[in-house]
Amino acid sequence: MDHTPLNLEDFRYELPEHLIAQTPLGDRSGSRLLVRHADGALQHSMFRHLPEHLPAGTLLLYNDSRVLPGRLLGQTPHGGRLELMLLRPLTGPGHRWEALGRPLRKLPEGSTIQLASGCVATVERRHQDAAQPYLEVSFNLEHEAFFDWMEKEGYIPLPPYIARPDAQSAPASPDRDRYQTIYANERGSVAAPTAGLHFDETMWKALREAGVETAPVTLHVGGGTFLPVKTSALDAHVMHRETYRLSRKTFAAIERAQAEKRPIVAVGTTTLRCLESFALRMREQGAEGLWDQWQDTQLFLYPRHKHDLYRPWAIHGLMTNFHQPESSLLMLVSALVGYENMQSIYREALAQGYRFLSYGDTSLLWLPD
Repeated sequence: MDHTPLNLEDFRYELPEHLIAQTPLGDRSGSRLLVRHADGALQHSMFRHLPEHLPAGTLLLYNDSRVLPGRLLGQTPHGGRLELMLLRPLTGPGHRWEALGRPLRKLPEGSTIQLASGCVATVERRHQDAAQPYLEVSFNLEHEAFFDWMEKEGYIPLPPYIARPDAQSAPASPDRDRYQTIYANERGSVAAPTAGLHFDETMWKALREAGVETAPVTLHVGGGTFLPVKTSALDAHVMHRETYRLSRKTFAAIERAQAEKRPIVAVGTTTLRCLESFALRMREQGAEGLWDQWQDTQLFLYPRHKHDLYRPWAIHGLMTNFHQPESSLLMLVSALVGYENMQSIYREALAQGYRFLSYGDTSLLWLPD
């Protein structure tokens, strides 16, 4: 058995530019679906046929986080262009956020950013030594007034591989609705949990009619999801921080499904990270008092060797889109299905011309027996 550690280069593959989906399909459920069965067989299907691939009684867990229009465009008092990407609100006095800023050289501590409609941001602190350098910024609008302003003046924080030559604020952007799941509820993400973008109301109804149970979790996707892994040694990578919550009601649904030996499927890697982060804490201190509480996670799941398989707490299958080369998401998929299996899945998806990344096609991966 090969015990050579996997490194970053082992997760490199050639992704043709024409396979990177730049726009969503006209029909949310019109995407293709690549099914990996537990025995390793691959099947080509369509997302609209998803109920046929989920046994009656399946518990489908999904991330109900809502994307904020948290990309803010502004200028210095002297007219220089500035941009902020909000990451997460901070507790304490005033209305403050963690944010990415560019160009950083124009954003010293104490500087101000003039935003639309009289909103002003002030750089309170710079965190240069962090794995992902960020700012603490305060705003002259409080809480709900700020969220109302952001919905009118903010921009949808699309991934850098989706080109939009003429940026439009959220109300005018065609991405406002399509870069949001139909079940988005808890505001706080800077990127969509994209495996859920394929669901529409018709599919949700079809799943219920097929006897599929659904339950939400919440994980607010952080800006670090756009950052590549840069260290060749995977154990040297510092994962970005995200906030999650698992409700007592969803926890009870998971326990029922486990007791009744029904399959559980996670919609997206963010749902899986929420579940596994909760499970790790639960093993340390028990579930009592953990549910319904916001927690932070920097969980990084990856295979250390080609033969490694990660056994998750609850799920038997994962729905997920096709991910970037050398990304932590690709490594997570490899940990669940196995490194060689991941390579086979991606070779097949590339050969068959599947659309990749956020607005692309999707897969249903049943975990190995």
